[in-house]
Amino acid sequence: MRDAADSEEFEDMSEDYEEASDASYEYEEGSDDDACHMDAAHGDAGPSSSAGPGWSVLNQDAIVKLQAEAVADVVAILGVKSSVAKTVLMYFRWDKEALMSKVAERDPESVLKQAGVAITDAGSAGPNGQQGGPIMCRVCFTDTEQAETTSMDCGHAFCNDCWRQHFKTQIGEGQARTIRCMAPKCGVVCDEEKVCSLLKSDPAASSSTAAGSGSAGPSGSAGASGSAGTSGSGREPNEALDKYKHSMALSYVEDNARVNFCPSVPWCGHAVQVDGDPFVEPECSCGKVFCFKCLKDPHTPCTCKMWDEWDEKIHGDSETRNWFMANTKPCPKCSKPVEKNGGCNLVMCKCGQAFCWLCGAATGTQHTWQKIEGHSCGRWKDELDRKIDNAARSHKRYMHYFERYKLHMDSYSKEGVKRSDLLKRIGEMVETGIEARDYTWLVRALDQLKVARGVLSNSYAFAYFFFGGEMYKDDFSDEDNKRNQDLFEEHQQRLEGEVERLSGLVEECSESLTIDSDARVRVINSTVSIESRILKFFDMIEVDLYGKLQSCSAQIAVYRPKRNLVA
Repeated sequence: MRDAADSEEFEDMSEDYEEASDASYEYEEGSDDDACHMDAAHGDAGPSSSAGPGWSVLNQDAIVKLQAEAVADVVAILGVKSSVAKTVLMYFRWDKEALMSKVAERDPESVLKQAGVAITDAGSAGPNGQQGGPIMCRVCFTDTEQAETTSMDCGHAFCNDCWRQHFKTQIGEGQARTIRCMAPKCGVVCDEEKVCSLLKSDPAASSSTAAGSGSAGPSGSAGASGSAGTSGSGREPNEALDKYKHSMALSYVEDNARVNFCPSVPWCGHAVQVDGDPFVEPECSCGKVFCFKCLKDPHTPCTCKMWDEWDEKIHGDSETRNWFMANTKPCPKCSKPVEKNGGCNLVMCKCGQAFCWLCGAATGTQHTWQKIEGHSCGRWKDELDRKIDNAARSHKRYMHYFERYKLHMDSYSKEGVKRSDLLKRIGEMVETGIEARDYTWLVRALDQLKVARGVLSNSYAFAYFFFGGEMYKDDFSDEDNKRNQDLFEEHQQRLEGEVERLSGLVEECSESLTIDSDARVRVINSTVSIESRILKFFDMIEVDLYGKLQSCSAQIAVYRPKRNLVA
């Protein structure tokens, strides 16, 4: 019933949206979209350089600020020093809510112990409880003055040289954020401040720093004069300290389930933070749109699992194998694939081996059109034909969906080029003194076309897996699957029809940059129609398809209306 109503509702979109106002399509000057691109270009974005529903874009200053704020909150609540607070937050993957929930359920001391933090400090007592005099390091077994030893918060002390070597080893193995005490069965995470202090005070590090202190500066002018006095061994401690600091700074993004770096190549220097739901497709300040969950190109209505398999199909060799299975046979002598391009069932490989096309067995060369002398393969034919038919059918089905996916993806790229060309022509008109006119309705139509093309291309990948594939075959009977596919394709075809209609209207208006009121209204009405159809399309997929799954649940990014995609 709902589909019949939809069909009547969209029978004549020009009548329904005749009074649509231009305000719905105009880009306000100084909008967030423009602002975020200015910030990205000049590198001076604020704490949140751009944002959308459920997510925000962060520059490097914002990441540092948010990390410091999170540490300060935990310091205030638990009454611990900042290095301890950071260790606890990293253990809970920077989820303050999860940390506070654990503290409420259990006492703070047990939570700190769970995170690898010592409850008591060594205080003023000597290392390992000893007072005065040299002590024996339990790693290198040498007597060392207490001034040359360091005790962690757990109370275990070792000589500074052993600590430094331990730190370098752990940092080199990628364990910088969880360097633990060397004492057997201790497990306490080493204090960040003490790790930095020991690496800085290494004699080799201090000589390297003195010799080449200017090499890390913006100009690097002092590095040339000091490089001669810096040995290869002197650089190693500095590298370890730099790696340690860098790893601790990146923890807020890499260990945080709510923050991801923008996957743009080359990297734009931004990260994206979501408010809660990770199934979103944010747009970075650099213009990169991606799936926050899997960091791949936007793929809704496909799930991340669907998209992984689709990406493997179109970029891998699975379909190539299907084609070879359906169209070639291996030579029984040299095993090279042979394709039959006509004639009888006797096939001759380049290596000189003759074999039967039906069963693949080696034969002689004596034959007629009906049979091969001394060879019979009727009992194998049915099984072989079935394998060939299945492979051919699978490949044909894949090509059906891939060709339509590729068609819309090509159009998706072209819409971006058309938008750029249109803006360039409008700019040239203004520069040459021609009367400035409002073409925001035309720019908005191109943006909507690009969004729709992306939705349609992904919808073919979705259909490949959802209908007739192995992924959800146990959730629907054949009758239900056919009914679902008919419903899906009806919505898909309606959207495709309106997209092609708007594409033709935009092409006509873009060529002449007309301001004909009738053409303008048709473009605006078609733009509104496409947005409405996309919303109904996603509602149908979420409710009538994903909503009826029995064996598993599926989560996709919610479609956000009027998302600006900048080419």
